[in-house]
Amino acid sequence: MSSPSLTSPPSLAPAALDSRAGWPVVAGTHVLTAVIFGSSYAFAALFPGLAAEFQASRGATALVFSLSAAIYCSMGAFAGPLGDRFPPRVLVLAGLAVIIAGYVAAAFAPTLALLYVFYALGAGIGIGLCYVPALGAVQSWFLRQRARASGIALAGLGVGTLVLPALTARLMPELGWRGGLLMLAGVCAVLGVPAALLIRRRGFAVNTARATRSPGMAVLWRDGRFRQLYLSMMLASFSIYIAYVHLVPATQDIGLPLETGTLLVGLIGVGSVGGRFVLTGFGDRLGPHRLLMLLTFALAGCFVLWAAATSFTLLAAFAVLFGLSYGGCVGLYPAVAAELFGARHIGAVLGLLYTGVGVAALLGPTLAGVVFDLTGSYAMPILVSAAAAAVSGLLIIGLGPRDESEHLT
Repeated sequence: MSSPSLTSPPSLAPAALDSRAGWPVVAGTHVLTAVIFGSSYAFAALFPGLAAEFQASRGATALVFSLSAAIYCSMGAFAGPLGDRFPPRVLVLAGLAVIIAGYVAAAFAPTLALLYVFYALGAGIGIGLCYVPALGAVQSWFLRQRARASGIALAGLGVGTLVLPALTARLMPELGWRGGLLMLAGVCAVLGVPAALLIRRRGFAVNTARATRSPGMAVLWRDGRFRQLYLSMMLASFSIYIAYVHLVPATQDIGLPLETGTLLVGLIGVGSVGGRFVLTGFGDRLGPHRLLMLLTFALAGCFVLWAAATSFTLLAAFAVLFGLSYGGCVGLYPAVAAELFGARHIGAVLGLLYTGVGVAALLGPTLAGVVFDLTGSYAMPILVSAAAAAVSGLLIIGLGPRDESEHLT
């Protein structure tokens, strides 16, 4: 018997596609991603305080974030299929509980080793349980407006990046990094839980997911376009996480204060919101894969600009342009995956794809920190990031919507 198709159209009345009922799910995912990723990327504001208190190198300090990011991306391989089979709201609420517990425990960690454990497991497992199931829920509600819906849902990530790192940096003198973690735990509780209550899959998706098995890893890997997209996402993410973790200390290296560095992270958030709200909408006209290719090449150009930046003006230009291109890429990934492989088992597909992002999250920031510790410069990691993004763009060339008669067997 052949494996189930990933592209077979659902047996639903057409009126159910792109219905208004899907937009509250988009809104809930928007707020959820703002909370979970805004609190995660606020690590940039905690970075200097952590390094100082534990007298840790930049490589060792960056590893705190890298471990958490690697775990939450890798968790998608488990959370995605679970989101196809069970109500995503349950998984998201469980994930928020783990995040909150992890941040609180990390705030009282007496050693860097325990901080690795509490922060990495709390943020890693928690975000992993939230992210892919919520994205899968959004995909199940849309067809013609899928790129737009994905972009708006993931625009929350940009909003969170704009607000929470800057707020955390502003409160560092009063709260310290430990108080900052407690504050972030409170934000996740107050805003995240109500948002989670809005997230649900369209009825047909839950029923069909329970009736058929999700495709296995071997089935997906036999598809050349899946491997192509996987490697492209991994290479692009390698560069993205280096920017998020090391932009603040790199800014301090040229004599600018902590507040300026976190302002730059906020500008990434501004650009990211524009990338998700505005640019991803063009994917419904141009084609998500074509727009993704263009934005990935733009991402490579942004790192060339960062390599040449020696002033706040150039760094600000990098931050906004990076946010636009990166935000558009991240907003388009779920739409491209659904375009290529269909929406029936989208949780399983996205979950496996994001394991590549997890590898990049673990290696990118940590290796960049180690290179800085050895050379005293971020020049090599920045240029390698530009090259990785350029190769990522080349890999996207040739991707296109799968003919509905094709099956993964």
